[in-house]
Amino acid sequence: MLATYYHDRSEIRVGNVPEPTILSDTDAIVRVTLAGICGADFDFINNGPEMGVPQGMRMGHEFVGIVEAVGKAVHSVKVGDRVVASAMFVDGVCHHCKRDLPSACEHGGLFGSPLFVEHGGSDIQGGQSEFVRVPFANGSLFKLPDSFTSGSEDHRALPLADNFATGYHGALNSNILPGETVVVIGDGAVGQSAVMAAAKLFDPEQVIHVGRHDSRLAFSKQKSGATHTVNGKTQDPVEYVKSLTKGYGAMSIIDTVGNNESTGQALAMAHAGGKLSVLGFGHLYAPVDQPYSQALFRNLTIHTGVVNVASYMKMLLPLVESGRIDPSVIFTDTLPLAEAKRGYDLMMSRSAGTVKVALKP
Repeated sequence: MLATYYHDRSEIRVGNVPEPTILSDTDAIVRVTLAGICGADFDFINNGPEMGVPQGMRMGHEFVGIVEAVGKAVHSVKVGDRVVASAMFVDGVCHHCKRDLPSACEHGGLFGSPLFVEHGGSDIQGGQSEFVRVPFANGSLFKLPDSFTSGSEDHRALPLADNFATGYHGALNSNILPGETVVVIGDGAVGQSAVMAAAKLFDPEQVIHVGRHDSRLAFSKQKSGATHTVNGKTQDPVEYVKSLTKGYGAMSIIDTVGNNESTGQALAMAHAGGKLSVLGFGHLYAPVDQPYSQALFRNLTIHTGVVNVASYMKMLLPLVESGRIDPSVIFTDTLPLAEAKRGYDLMMSRSAGTVKVALKP
């Protein structure tokens, strides 16, 4: 079968690899009908040696598809079902999963990465491929609504695997109240999703999007729901936010970058008593050194954490089916799986107009 796989630092390839097989009674095999390229994929390929990515590992943790085979213990889905997978495979029954914290699953891991790969048995691979083995299918796969029968809805469902769910996670954890001002820092797919989730589901007065790419900020206003945008390369975003809030700052801030600069901006632009939700992984590659006392004396709440996709799926899928949210807009490009390298190049270069690329096997 055809798949995208890691070859060497900053280098992916597309080629033929062996098809996966059922290894455990809780496994399922999914024929992938659409997969996404995520910003996190670049973290793994650009830092492959440091992160322990083995040569030949198939990439990608976002995919939808059709169930081709199931193990004897799988009861949540059956052969022929159209499904979306959680970016993290989770058992659904451990101590943390039962408490709606599947991101801390005792047996979980991330598709297409070496993180906790041992939890799912051998041959944990990614979904940018024609077929993928899904461990713990009962906790990791979600049947799409019966109205999603043609495959044309794949683009709407796919962002729930990670990016839109992560944006929603950020909006939820920044505790947005109706009529408040929200700031989203970062203009990639997660940033666009956070803007959309905040604007569509939490009724704020204004959503200010801070980014570094004019084309993506224009996209945010046109399609994601931002009321205001500011390019941090040409204007001070802290001063801009304060100019729109009578000098007080924003009550809810979602940082989708998570590095020293973005977190510092978030602290500086927060209203006293404000709530910060930090989603980005920038702190993995450089230390974040910000004054704790600033948060303490201004009564700021800082919530960090990885998205709990499996906990949100049952709530988000009906919103997508009803049309209240349409996260498919984040896909600006759809390419054949065979052209995955071009898709990675488009996203890596932040080409004008490109936010996120989908791959179709």
